[in-house]
Amino acid sequence: MTIQGKPRNANTVNNMDPDTTASYVQQLTGCQNRLYGYIYSLVGNSETARDVLQETNAVLWRKAEEYDPDRPFLPWALRIALNQVRAARTRLGRDRLVFHDEQTLETLSGEWLADAPSDMEVAMDGCLERLSSRNREVVERHYKHDESLSSIAKRLNRTANAVGVMLHRIRRALAECIERTLERNPLGGEPAEGSS
Repeated sequence: MTIQGKPRNANTVNNMDPDTTASYVQQLTGCQNRLYGYIYSLVGNSETARDVLQETNAVLWRKAEEYDPDRPFLPWALRIALNQVRAARTRLGRDRLVFHDEQTLETLSGEWLADAPSDMEVAMDGCLERLSSRNREVVERHYKHDESLSSIAKRLNRTANAVGVMLHRIRRALAECIERTLERNPLGGEPAEGSS
């Protein structure tokens, strides 16, 4: 599926560096099927879903500079799509045959957002990536592969106690990194454009 609704003379991304723009466009194009499926699940009509997808893409394009690349793209895009569904619902009236009531919209939206990575998971991934390759390997061996401290110690030519201290320091650094990341990027919704 291609991006629909991108304004021809959109200058929103002109102030972004080329790498950020390319990444944003890649994420936007990569989630089109999920966005359409999400919107369709909320409106139940393919024509209306396509229209709302078009509006959502236009808003996503206009808000490109507001997107924080340290946060997951899909939940942000889904929140904008939900707000566009609400705006369309308001514009088109409360046709019960096409749109769900507000409680149903919230429930369906929550189910979709539950499948997206949480802020905590995204923060953890980012903080793990910032670790040195050696520290990341130690964490993965111990927590992902259930390798014992003594086994890791043999690989590193250290004592098991030294590896335990190393893991303790890594955990503390990860906890602080995650906390800083979450403080900088609290979860929050986007206001719907075109609705008051």
